[in-house]
Amino acid sequence: MATRVLAQAQETPNFLVPNATSIVVFVIFLLILFFFYRFVVPPLTKAMAEREEMNRKQVEDRDNAQRKLAEAEQRYDKALAEARGEAAKIRDEARAEAQKIRDDMKAETDREVAEIHRRGEEQLATQREEAVRSLRAEIGGLSTQLAERVLGRSLPGDGSYRSTVDEFLSELDRNGDEAGAQNSNTGGKR
Repeated sequence: MATRVLAQAQETPNFLVPNATSIVVFVIFLLILFFFYRFVVPPLTKAMAEREEMNRKQVEDRDNAQRKLAEAEQRYDKALAEARGEAAKIRDEARAEAQKIRDDMKAETDREVAEIHRRGEEQLATQREEAVRSLRAEIGGLSTQLAERVLGRSLPGDGSYRSTVDEFLSELDRNGDEAGAQNSNTGGKR
């Protein structure tokens, strides 16, 4: 019996004492763990750190780009507003200059028209005076011829009739001037 108990005791494993298989599996596990820790984890950690650094740089670059875009948009809006203001100012100046040119041209044209009108009136007055002088001379001669025909005889050549003819023409001039003054006062209506 005692041998039997010993034989049985040898056959039943003690759960407190590990068997060799468990120790070998545990050692292999430790070797694999060491291998991963030594050769696999550092490159993965390094790659993850590089990736994280790259992401951080991309975020910074994006933030910088957005800030620069906002600044550029502000500068663009400011420049656009200034350009619009400048364009409005130039347009207003051009309008004012055009109005001034129009006013100057109108004033110049009015002066030229007034000058042409004045010269025309002077020429007309000169021509009227020449016509009146010419007609006076002709009327005097014609009235003498008419008087000679009416009387049937020739008038004396001493010129005594000349004062009568001149008085008659002066009276006609006065009557003509009075009629012209009345026409100008009434606007040319009779």
